[in-house]
Amino acid sequence: MIFEKILEEINDVVPIFKEEKEYLKSILKFKKLNKKDFLLHQKQVEDNYYYVLSGCLRSYINDKKGLEHVLQFTSKGWWIADNESILYNQPSKFNIVADLDTEILILSKKAKEESVKKFPKLELYYNESLIRSVIFLRNRLYEILSLSAEERYRNFCIMFPELKNSISQKHIASYIGITPEFFSAMKKKLKNRQICFEEC
Repeated sequence: MIFEKILEEINDVVPIFKEEKEYLKSILKFKKLNKKDFLLHQKQVEDNYYYVLSGCLRSYINDKKGLEHVLQFTSKGWWIADNESILYNQPSKFNIVADLDTEILILSKKAKEESVKKFPKLELYYNESLIRSVIFLRNRLYEILSLSAEERYRNFCIMFPELKNSISQKHIASYIGITPEFFSAMKKKLKNRQICFEEC
């Protein structure tokens, strides 16, 4: 059951059979994280890719003033990694931490490279996962540059409906790009104006 979701996802991109499935099960490592457990610290060199089975991971940076800025949340069915750190073997610019009790699968850089050598068709799946992440981050940049705080909050609710009431409100505020105080006031205004996003 642990591998069912990801094997189905891979099979939707490229057909895999018993040999490939058993091989993938052998290289993907299962791990349980408690809330607040770290997977990656800023300035640490990364060597793994993480696939979320349940729960939520948060990636963030600390600026020179020590303020935290949330880059993304990663929930069920998504991969997260610092591709720059993995590719260039350089210190990561951000942290990855569990915002909830979380279950993940870990794929090492070496295992990924060896899997493509053994089964070249798996590269199609890896590439699609990377493209999916790039599209998400591009849309994230568009939101930050072009949308209002209310619109960014609505999009958060659409993207992560299960997280609205289960993770820290200050982390949601940081993701949206506003202070916790502004976020609280904004939600009160929305309530007073009787605006309720269906997705929320």
